[in-house]
Amino acid sequence: MDQIESTLQKSRNELQKSRKDASRHEYIQEQALGRIERVTRQLGATTSGALWLERRAPVDSASPARPSSVLFVTSNGGGMGHIARCAAVMRHGSGRILTLSTAADLVASSGLDVRYFPSQSHSSRGAERWHRQFMRRLLEEVSELEPSTIVFDGTWVYPALTDVAELADIPLVWLRRGLWRQGVDLTQVESWSEHVTSVVTPRDVAEDELSAPTSFRDAAWCDPISLASDGRFERGEALERLGLDPGREHALVQVSGGNGSGEAMGRALDAVRDSARDVTPVVVRSPLMTAAVPAGAKAIDARFPLVDFSAAWSFTITGAGYNSVHENLHTSTPGIYLPSATTLTDDQVARARAMHDGGWGVLADGAAGLPDAVRELVDAERRAEITQAIRRRATPNGARQASDYIEAIDRDTQENSWV
Repeated sequence: MDQIESTLQKSRNELQKSRKDASRHEYIQEQALGRIERVTRQLGATTSGALWLERRAPVDSASPARPSSVLFVTSNGGGMGHIARCAAVMRHGSGRILTLSTAADLVASSGLDVRYFPSQSHSSRGAERWHRQFMRRLLEEVSELEPSTIVFDGTWVYPALTDVAELADIPLVWLRRGLWRQGVDLTQVESWSEHVTSVVTPRDVAEDELSAPTSFRDAAWCDPISLASDGRFERGEALERLGLDPGREHALVQVSGGNGSGEAMGRALDAVRDSARDVTPVVVRSPLMTAAVPAGAKAIDARFPLVDFSAAWSFTITGAGYNSVHENLHTSTPGIYLPSATTLTDDQVARARAMHDGGWGVLADGAAGLPDAVRELVDAERRAEITQAIRRRATPNGARQASDYIEAIDRDTQENSWV
């Protein structure tokens, strides 16, 4: 009797779970349909959107595949990580970047198609109004570009992106950097399939698909992505284009997540001046730099991508952001890493520690540790050791892999609706 009762109870539990799952599925469908109806009304409220709705028709399976074009959308992070990663991938395909980053003009100066939309923090709009206007802008971009795929790079997928992708019946890919800090909200990470079609995660020197937390493993992984390419300038040409003295060595100094202000910048510049009389510290004027150029540093105008000039640097002093670290790995450039403590999700301490432990860079023990780190890297033999260690590691660039994966998603979904 106990066994029969146990079996009956198990059946009841399974039935109850099945009903709950069905109810949840119906609820999600109702929510999705409600969002689509709301987005359709939003779309009809715009001139370009109304025209798009009028001419939009079901895809004929017998018609030739449409040209592949990608709309990249980025949030506005503490540095240039999101927009630079999208630019690196877009180099291997075609498309446009719609970004909330104030570095939009700088990236556009490289010849890429970049459009700017102010983030809420850079506008006077309240949250609800900003989201409505952002949705309208997305609808206008989709109407004009008619992309085959939308790719978002950021740490939180805006609901407007999900809504517009569902309405336009095109895949939405989350290009999501890994190595998140512990304690960060993982709601969307764990429920990604309710927000996007697919997730692409570039590997990190400190994390890959085998070492990442379980919540992050359910993704398509590629090699680390950066803007480094075979078209980089040789040292002489890089120095000439930057207006730097070829008779001296130069150290690139970019700390505080691209801000370039505060105690860390001053200590870094002092350390270079005090420890290496033949090395000139170089600071880049950029849209993200809010302070005046410190005395004693050589200031250059911002270039994009700056990694094309990597041969100009004997070493770099930067934060341990994704771009800074992996650009150095892809160009075999020795670096001193001062992890930022202000990033919301990025675990820069873990990344800097991995570089230090692997022998591919030097970890500064806080701003006070910069003088010791600089004294280590002004030694040419020590720099040569790090350069050789990086070359032995041979880190591939995953930008083309990511582009190919996005294109494959487009091919697989062109004839099917995504719901």
